Parts: sequence; structure tokens; C-alpha cells
Amino acid sequence: MNKSVFDPRTKLAVILCASFTMMIPVGWEEECLFVTCLFLLFVWSGFWKKGLALYLLFLFLTWTDQRLFTQGDHLWVFILDFFSVGYRRLLPTIMAAVFAVSGTRNSEWMAALQKIHIPNVLLVPLAVLFRFFPTLIQDFKRIRQAMRFRGIGMNGASLFLHPIQSLEYLLIPLLMSAEKTATELSATALVRGLATDTRHTTVYDQKLQWRDAFVLLVLCGFLLGGVWLT
Repeated sequence: MNKSVFDPRTKLAVILCASFTMMIPVGWEEECLFVTCLFLLFVWSGFWKKGLALYLLFLFLTWTDQRLFTQGDHLWVFILDFFSVGYRRLLPTIMAAVFAVSGTRNSEWMAALQKIHIPNVLLVPLAVLFRFFPTLIQDFKRIRQAMRFRGIGMNGASLFLHPIQSLEYLLIPLLMSAEKTATELSATALVRGLATDTRHTTVYDQKLQWRDAFVLLVLCGFLLGGVWLT
């Protein structure tokens, strides 16, 4: 199965719709229906394992909220219920973001943003941002590997138990690497001509297919329904 079956512009619309539903008050039924549709998009794209994990997390948070609501008026109940509802409200946007980055290359995203005429003042920072975090994660892994070679073992607990060592061995090298990475990526974006006003060419032939039109139609239905219900 081709795991990149949706146009990046459609994925961007999914993120915007998920963000919109987070800002407006929607009922539990509408929220559950929207998350179910997001899960079906994961299945349709071939990333059903990611979708299933996030969908089960949503069901767990929903179940937790329903159980805590009937446990009385204790302070700990209010605190746990607050975090449960908060994370559940954020989860559709997180699911949409994970769906958007799954199976879509950075170059495809840049081609899609150029096609919808995103200004260069936004395009160049986005080009740097799309490549910054994956590169930073690789640098973090290399730093951890270099620490193991030198006999410096730091797990998740020791990062908090020994903050001075964490700062010296991990955070400072990571910040220096991040500064160098950001500078190099910015130079790369400028060398590729992303800041020019001329038309850019791309090897990706991006066209909206029937599946994209179907998803956009469903999103419009959710948006209109959410506005009407509020």
C-alpha cells in the first residue's frame, strides 16, 4: 500500500480543522466522531498502528473522565479530571499532526506550501523548522552514544537527579549543536533559492485526488456543524 495517499494540503487542512475543534465547545459525541475519523485516516494511509495507539489513548482518557466524574468532590479527583479532560482536548490536534507528518517528506511539504503561495518570509523559516527537529534528534542520539563510549551513562532518572552533569555532558553540547544546525539549515535554504520570488520547480506532481476532495468535504461538514451547534 502506498503510505502517502493524501496530498500535503489536505493534511494541512486536517490540522487546521483539528485546531478549530479544540477552540470551540463541542459535545462528546462530536469529539468522539472526529477522533474516529482521524483514526480512519491513519488506517487509510497505512499507519494503523500509530492511529490505534492514539485512538486507544483517547478512549482511555474518556473512560478516565467518566469514572472520575462520579468519584465525589475530592481535590485529587478535580486535579486528575482536569488533566484528563485537557489531554483529551489536545489529542485530536496531536493526532492530526502525527497523521500529517507520517509518510510525507519535507520536500513534499515545501512543494505544497509553494503551491498555495505561502510568502517567502514564512517559507524559509518553515523549511528550516521541518529539517531542524529531525536533525536535532540525530545529534542527541550521537551525543548519548559518545557519552557511552566515554563511560558516562545517563538514563532518564539521572537527568533530573544530577542536573549539573546533565547540563555539562548533554545540554551544553546539544545547544551548541542546535546553533550550528540552525545556521547550516538556514544557509542551505537560501542556497536552494527558497527566498527568491521566481517560480520554483519540483519533482513532486501534487494534484488533489478524489480521496482529498472527500476528506475536505468531511472537514467542511465538521466545521459547519461545529459552528451551527455552538
